[in-house]
Amino acid sequence: MSFSEKFMRLILAGLILLSLFFTYSIWISPAGRTPSIDSSSQVLNNEQNYTKATDAFLPLRGIWDLDGGHFQTNSENLLATLQARLTESTYGELKIVANSETEAAEYYQLANGVELNYEGPFSLAEYVKVFDIPLDLSGIDDEETITFGKIQLDSDNQKIRFLDYQKHVVYEASISTDFQKIQEIYHQNADRYLTMTPENQLVPRLMQTQDTVRLKRYSYILTTQSYSLFRNAFFQEPEQARGEQDESNSRSFVSGHEELTMDDEDRLVKFSGELPTELADQSLYTQSFSYVSRLGTAVGNLRYFDRQNNQVNYRIFVEGYPIFSQSSKGKMSISIDPAQNDQPDQVEIETSMDTVQVPIPSEDEVELPSSSGMEGQLMAAGVDLSLVQSYIIGYTWQDVDSGNGVYRVVALTPEWYVKFNDQWYTFNELLQGNLVEMGAS
Repeated sequence: MSFSEKFMRLILAGLILLSLFFTYSIWISPAGRTPSIDSSSQVLNNEQNYTKATDAFLPLRGIWDLDGGHFQTNSENLLATLQARLTESTYGELKIVANSETEAAEYYQLANGVELNYEGPFSLAEYVKVFDIPLDLSGIDDEETITFGKIQLDSDNQKIRFLDYQKHVVYEASISTDFQKIQEIYHQNADRYLTMTPENQLVPRLMQTQDTVRLKRYSYILTTQSYSLFRNAFFQEPEQARGEQDESNSRSFVSGHEELTMDDEDRLVKFSGELPTELADQSLYTQSFSYVSRLGTAVGNLRYFDRQNNQVNYRIFVEGYPIFSQSSKGKMSISIDPAQNDQPDQVEIETSMDTVQVPIPSEDEVELPSSSGMEGQLMAAGVDLSLVQSYIIGYTWQDVDSGNGVYRVVALTPEWYVKFNDQWYTFNELLQGNLVEMGAS
């Protein structure tokens, strides 16, 4: 063997040994080792799991007005498809076309087009921002304060309208879009719609279901979320929060002016603290959604439901319908109140550690009366219909013993819910008349 060959072998052997040394150094270093995870103390920040605003603020119901018929869907997929069409459209300048109850009433009925309904008032500025709608707002001085309950897409007149039923104001702009593609959303999915009628409307912004409604009854395996999920989502500096557990099985975390309490028995979650300074100038919707988004999809499909003053309510939705319960299960309420003496705004949150995520297949169905039939029964029972503010189909949460001790089960039963004198009740609760002790949250 020549000297050069021996020399090359020595160099190659040295490179191999050097490579092994570096590999060993990497694996024994702190950066190279996989850390052990303590779920009670680890702070996570995974933006990929954040809830999207386009999902949380999607309209609740859409009605396609076609050829003299009216057809409603709660399908999130179909509503999201329509919203995508609106993002691609072109718009003119928004203007006020009605500013009184008499003037606004002329726009309540739409012959051909689509109507999108929110349950609670929603911000125009927030809608434009969330769904990236290129609407010309230059002619509106107070777009940040404008709220609406319904969007109209008028295919006959090529207009888009935002209707505020509370203030009797209608805003209108021209729209250039492919209404044929919007109509095809219905024609390709007609079996996913309910037939509606504008006759005898109990609430001006809502049509009546023409026939009885059949919906599936669902069972879900109940999941209880960890303490760390809520701590990481609600605290400004979750790594600074210190926790303790008392004799009543209530766990609490405290950091500065922020406090989070969670009860192991009823699994109620309560948080109070100061609004982050970067959110101080944002809308109530943006402020409240910042807490919802950080929970991600772990707590279910949380969507904006309604608002009372400074409180915004989000609910978990199943198959396009909201969940109601006698407690905070299936719901997240966020109140943001202005503080005094130039102090930060105060935040209060109430929700539940329990959520539904894994469905148990079932073919059991429930038949609900039409909304007009429900109205007739309420009238016959002596209920003051002038106090009815809204109605919607929702799923009632009921805990069920699974019988095997391995997991807990939640039964979700579809029912009519009626907003009566600022409180939600099931249709049967209103018929029974004991409204003080009853009422779903």
